[in-house]
Amino acid sequence: MSERSELVLDRPDPLAGVLSMADVRPALPARLTAGGDWAVRFGGSHPKVITVTAGSCWVLPEGSAPVFLTAGGCYLVGRDAAYVTASTPDVAPIEARSVFAGNDGRAGSAADVALVGATLDFTDPVAAVLLEDLGSSARITDPDTAEVLNSTLRLLALETAGRPGGGAMREHLTQILSLHVLRSLLGADARPAWLAGFRDPAIGAALAAMHRRPAFGWTVAHLASEAHLSRTVFATRFKALVGLSPMDYLLHRRISGATRDLAEGRTVASVASRWGYGSESAFSAAFKRVTGRTPASSRGR
Repeated sequence: MSERSELVLDRPDPLAGVLSMADVRPALPARLTAGGDWAVRFGGSHPKVITVTAGSCWVLPEGSAPVFLTAGGCYLVGRDAAYVTASTPDVAPIEARSVFAGNDGRAGSAADVALVGATLDFTDPVAAVLLEDLGSSARITDPDTAEVLNSTLRLLALETAGRPGGGAMREHLTQILSLHVLRSLLGADARPAWLAGFRDPAIGAALAAMHRRPAFGWTVAHLASEAHLSRTVFATRFKALVGLSPMDYLLHRRISGATRDLAEGRTVASVASRWGYGSESAFSAAFKRVTGRTPASSRGR
């Protein structure tokens, strides 16, 4: 194996670091079967992935053009985006809660269409800052990605019946689902702006360094050196691609990890030290500035 190949294989994967930081909650997919004339409205909250497993239907996201999906088709609905699934766009919708509460996930007069949807619920409040640009909707056009998402959603749907190890399976499958969604956004015009940073070799190197050593005493000069750019060029390009300044991104990276540690019951002092803060007071000030809460109030028991 050549030295160059070893370097490529050993290179940190910043996208994996972002997914770890986002800390997605294991998904509980919803299965909908429908037929005849039908339409169901779903409210917006977290990003969702929808796939058609049988038949065909329309997806009508608020603020975006209607999309017709056939079996195997997948659609990503962004955060806070409500949408309707329907047999045709002109059918008046009923609310999803009434369908799943009273009809066991069935709508209409037959069972010609089947869909599975899963919510990507990022438990870390800081992740919402980095994912806030994911507010629109997008069809998954890459056939390989659609096939993987369709298969993963089908598997998730099988893990809702109390099978042994079902929780662990949902956790791993949700990670796979989230990673493929992020991958698809890397190649889509509607991708969140900050993901563009990972496609730039110089900025990607700096991001990888921050994810690899978040507690290090990084400065803009240090990060510019990692990117092999001048300080000014680096800071300007980073902000343009990521949407945050290098130090703001590092702050959110640290507070994101600290939030998880506190939820696991670690002491405030240990978390502060672990994430690069020299004192509890400095950590508390940074934590409250980002989350609006004190570290003590976020600590699990």
